[in-house]
Amino acid sequence: MDAVHRRAKDELGLDVGDVRPLLPDFRYRAVDPSGVVENEICPVFSARTSGTPAPAADEVAEYTWADWDDLVATVRSAPWALSPWSVMQVTALVGAGWRPGA
Repeated sequence: MDAVHRRAKDELGLDVGDVRPLLPDFRYRAVDPSGVVENEICPVFSARTSGTPAPAADEVAEYTWADWDDLVATVRSAPWALSPWSVMQVTALVGAGWRPGA
C-alpha cells in the first residue's frame, strides 16, 4: 500500500486514499513489434482522489480519465488501441464482475 501512495504521488502528482487491491497477483508477458519483451509482476489497485493529475513528464506521456463502460467497450472493439496488459487487466476485472464503486 505504501508503494501505491508513493508511486501515485511521484508519477501522477496525486494523493490517493481508499486503496484496494483488485488483481494482487497480476503478471503479464508482452512482446512489442520490435521484439522487446516485457515480463512483469504488476499488481492492480483501485484508489480514490480528489486531486487533479500533474504527471511527471519522464513517467507519463499522456493521460485521460475514462468512464469504465467506455473503457470496457474499447477493450472489446479496439484492443489494439491499448497496451496488451491493460486489455488483460480490464478483461480480468470484467470476468470477476468488478465495477467502480463496488
